[in-house]
Amino acid sequence: MAERIMAHLDVNACYANLAIQEYPYLQGKCVAVGGDPQSRHGIILASNYAAKKFGVKTGSALWQARQACPQLVIFPMRALGRKTIRRMSDFLKEMCYGVTPNLMMEADDGVYMDWTGCVRDFGEAEYKAHELRLRFYHATGLTVSVGVSFNKIFAKLGSNYKKPFGTTVIAPSYWREIVWPLPVRDLYWIGPATERKLHQMGIRTIGELANSTIERTHGKFGLVGSMLWRYANGLDATPIKFKDEKFEVHTIGNSTTALQDLSTLDDILEYISKLCGEVSERLRESNVYCCGIKVGLRSAESLDWVERQKKLQFPSRTSRLLFDEANMLIQRHWDGEPLRGVGIRAFELVEDDYLQMALLPEMQKDQQHEQLDYAVQEIHRRMGQQILLPFRVFANRKLSKQDWTSEESSQRNAFRRA
Repeated sequence: MAERIMAHLDVNACYANLAIQEYPYLQGKCVAVGGDPQSRHGIILASNYAAKKFGVKTGSALWQARQACPQLVIFPMRALGRKTIRRMSDFLKEMCYGVTPNLMMEADDGVYMDWTGCVRDFGEAEYKAHELRLRFYHATGLTVSVGVSFNKIFAKLGSNYKKPFGTTVIAPSYWREIVWPLPVRDLYWIGPATERKLHQMGIRTIGELANSTIERTHGKFGLVGSMLWRYANGLDATPIKFKDEKFEVHTIGNSTTALQDLSTLDDILEYISKLCGEVSERLRESNVYCCGIKVGLRSAESLDWVERQKKLQFPSRTSRLLFDEANMLIQRHWDGEPLRGVGIRAFELVEDDYLQMALLPEMQKDQQHEQLDYAVQEIHRRMGQQILLPFRVFANRKLSKQDWTSEESSQRNAFRRA
């Protein structure tokens, strides 16, 4: 049986370096790509290495990045242009497909590849990684880092090990020497909150996590704890989802940062109403219904993000039902403290044909509401989102001026670690 060889290629500081290429006046400056600084909308999606030296981190709020680096130039993501990103991403995919068809894109700037059977051993895999790095650089002017290992988790870790423009091979014969001394936060899926809890357990390195017991980590984190223990011990066997396989969407959601902190229930529900409409449209576009809804609340003081969820009585995708259920969740769980942002997420999705025979009277009424939603969606499609707003939104002059460009599309690429 051929030795399992996986690779992960990551474009270094992708969005920031694309912005510098497109706009030469940014050369030599500390640059980050993110949301709109004027409306406090969004987060840092990428920063160049000059900015990283000052502590600017992907996923941090704009004001936090400004504090770390006062001279930081924040370049709006919307100004970068989707065509520029797509052109780079398409070339990356085409280049990697020349090595193996067994690949999986990770957003626009990363790709997993299964090289098993395509290269003889890890020595040839390292040579192939060098070859791809140089080819991509000469074609685009952008640098990439490549990780090669015997599983996806260590391949991902390897692509982060030597940045920028590095290749790291983590082979079965010596992986412990490379992986175990690393801080536990370097392991995929471990974010700041999980890192703090592991530190409280006396676990600061991946090796200490590996040498703990699965019973202990499971007792603290549940199934996630068992998964992290297996990852730390090199026991990841998850396959690559090949590019021709159908992508399965598990949730659909949207979130936004408020122009001003939300301190009353009416303020919160005005935002929730608009977000429910957007999620409803996206459910229809995907030809799915949801069986549950989550509400996300971000504290204005601590910036902590808390989610609460609820199962629906029957699958739905109407904005009215989503809003009613979200309203109940908020009134049950909101503690009255001001909020910086809110979000809605639909989960447990089922396809259209699941509901061909709607027998419950409640479902038949819901179908009538969906016809109204569809009419609103058609108006939005033809004339723009701002031409027709929910009354709650329209009645609030400040809220009606909110930039309703989806922050979800930005956040889904920035937060890959739990």
